[in-house]
Amino acid sequence: MTNYRALDNETEKLFETTLQKIESQLHIKRKDTNVGLSLLSKFDDLKKYRSLFVHKVTELQGDNGSFIILLLEKHLTIIEQKRNARIEKEIEEVEPVLIFSIPHDVGRAYIRKETITDKVLDLFTKIDVDFRDYPNFSKNYLVVGDKPELLRQHLPKSLLASLDKIKDIMIEINGNWALLRTEKNLTENVLLLLISIGYKMTK
Repeated sequence: MTNYRALDNETEKLFETTLQKIESQLHIKRKDTNVGLSLLSKFDDLKKYRSLFVHKVTELQGDNGSFIILLLEKHLTIIEQKRNARIEKEIEEVEPVLIFSIPHDVGRAYIRKETITDKVLDLFTKIDVDFRDYPNFSKNYLVVGDKPELLRQHLPKSLLASLDKIKDIMIEINGNWALLRTEKNLTENVLLLLISIGYKMTK
């Protein structure tokens, strides 16, 4: 992970104008890039990228807690098969992510969209952690972790309620810190979605 690289003007403008829309609801506090780097170092999923640059580390404070929004500039090399040739292609994307704390250490866990294959495998393995009060969430997401009972007890109810209605979110948890991603490029709608999820956990 790399500490600094200038963000292009259009991306920076989009981030700042979107934040202006919520400044009456949440207290905004800018953080040093190193704070973002320290938090991101807890998560394994980001290690697949060739390089990452961190931008706009921002703490948003609600009535009962806070969360971090930051921008990840991702660099990844993929291989495309075209006719009889394999071609390397460089991908550069800027993705907003949400980082939040959980009141209790719940160990290592992953939450992602559940596929048909996952559903079939779970008939035999029974590793998917279900949440009885959030049936849509349990239907749409695969939840695996090394402390399932702690996950059931301590995952924020407001998070489960939000994801009951939203699909295609990915969450990695390490201890009492969680990284939530849409794995989509920065747009106003994606950024506002992440902020709304964080906001509901701080009300």
